[in-house]
Amino acid sequence: MDQKSAGLSITIFFCQQIDPHQDVNTRALERELGERIRFFPLPCSGRIDPLHLMRALESGADKVYLVTCPEGACHYREGNIRAKKRIAYTQGLIEEIGLERERLELIVTSAESPVTIDQLAREFLACEASIGHSPMKVKVNRMKARTADNEGAGA
Repeated sequence: MDQKSAGLSITIFFCQQIDPHQDVNTRALERELGERIRFFPLPCSGRIDPLHLMRALESGADKVYLVTCPEGACHYREGNIRAKKRIAYTQGLIEEIGLERERLELIVTSAESPVTIDQLAREFLACEASIGHSPMKVKVNRMKARTADNEGAGA
């Protein structure tokens, strides 16, 4: 099952230091897949906040990735270590509300074989059909439908 037929959506937060041509690479993939993929470049992956990850899931992402530079190669010294701790913390939070930990994933890139962010995204898309749609997406769609019904009734 490919990404287009599955209709799964993913959000990717990533360190800008990974791909110097990330603007061009991400735009091409966004044009191809539309709203099913969203990219959020960060000056450093250590700048991610658990709230960002939670908001991505709340907004309907089926899976959220945080892509960091290789360990020991962080431009800001320990950003990827902070990112790892924040992913673990947020995974615990989403587990408490009934979502699977697997909906958040940390990807540490390799120093030996650098890849572009769009190559990584294509790899993610190829293997994510197994996770299924997020229950948050169903709740968000129901809330939107109720709001539209209420606005239509009040007019």
